[in-house]
Amino acid sequence: MSLLSSLLGSMSSEESVEAVSKKTGVSKLAIGGLVALALPLLIKKLTNNAQSQQGAASLLGALAQHTDTSSITDQLTNADTNDGNAIIGHILGSDQGDAISQLASQSNLSEDQVSSVLGNIAPALMSSLSAANTENIQSAAQSAAPSGGLSSLLGGILGGTSSSGAGSLLGSLFGGGKKEDEAADGSALLSLLLNSGK
Repeated sequence: MSLLSSLLGSMSSEESVEAVSKKTGVSKLAIGGLVALALPLLIKKLTNNAQSQQGAASLLGALAQHTDTSSITDQLTNADTNDGNAIIGHILGSDQGDAISQLASQSNLSEDQVSSVLGNIAPALMSSLSAANTENIQSAAQSAAPSGGLSSLLGGILGGTSSSGAGSLLGSLFGGGKKEDEAADGSALLSLLLNSGK
């Protein structure tokens, strides 16, 4: 299961949507639709930001500050919206206004409602990404053969140790392959973070 699929499942559950609805006043149906639109966008932006060494280092620093391991529902219930708004600002950067306007149009919500929901889900997004990155680092370290080097590490991230899997990921990161798809499902982002954290 990709990072995106896992996040969509946990943040779209009845309990999670209800928690956000109670805090924002936005209907549960609208929140479910917005989450489905917003998460792929946020992961894609995070991946783009992490392409540079400075961006990856900045993201790793942010992940180190978001290590909440409680349930997603509890994280959403207790979300620090000021922190969440700051996270969204960092992720979207100069595109924040356009992105929120587009999400508002697609979800039939106001821009204020979109901002409120994003501010409430952002801390949980970062904690989930932090946990996924830690898990992938451990998994890659355990699955890598002594002589496998980078290829084995990259293969481990994709759920296997074949050189073809590593090659396809390398291709996606350096201009070929399915770069957009991997950015959307989070695998490219996790590989960037794993290699930046060495």
